Amino acid sequence: MEPKKYVCVNCGHPVRDLIKKFSNTEKPTNCDKCHQVTDKYIEMEEFIIIIDALLLDSCAFRHMIYNGNFKLYWKITLVVLLLESFALCRQNRADGSNMALYERGFYMSTLQNIGEYLFIALLLFVITIMLGIRKLNQGIANSITTTILKVVAISNFSKFFLLPILVWRSNTTEFGQSLHYMLVTGHHLCSLVTAYNAINVTKQFRELTVILIICAFAVKEYIRYIAAFQMESFLS
Repeated sequence: MEPKKYVCVNCGHPVRDLIKKFSNTEKPTNCDKCHQVTDKYIEMEEFIIIIDALLLDSCAFRHMIYNGNFKLYWKITLVVLLLESFALCRQNRADGSNMALYERGFYMSTLQNIGEYLFIALLLFVITIMLGIRKLNQGIANSITTTILKVVAISNFSKFFLLPILVWRSNTTEFGQSLHYMLVTGHHLCSLVTAYNAINVTKQFRELTVILIICAFAVKEYIRYIAAFQMESFLS
């Protein structure tokens, strides 16, 4: 039988096709399990899908991971990485008087963020193995590693919200900056939990998974704080 390549964005049930082709028209398929339209996003612009993902819509996450063209999202992830690295560099180096040190700090921030992406992906992989989940979605050929990397990449779209503090940094207080970073971090955690739960459609370990992801995120943030402190001392 032909393998199931896609999933229903509503319930996560594997499906073979998203569109049925008739003689003169094409019609979206309905899921055999929940009987809803399998993927409402196939007729939408990518911008709308990203907005829904930023609004923590699990349907958008499932579309992006399983049914969409992920090459575009890898490119967006690269842009987000550079944006986050620039924000971290500015946070660590308030003054940019020494451009050589500033540029060096940007490169180090980029390497730090790449390390964080891989570290949180490793922690999610460990959580998956601990829970005994061999496939994050039965019937789909994607490997666990590839799927988890996609989850990490999409959850990092939250870093887009760092842009306002970069633009209006001089017009806010230190407390305002700290509050903004805290809110972005909170949204990133919610995005990570929602994205992982969107691919792990079994509800058996849902609450335990949330607790484990929060713990993993806390470990990652602690290591980030230590690394930022060490980098600031190195550049001083």
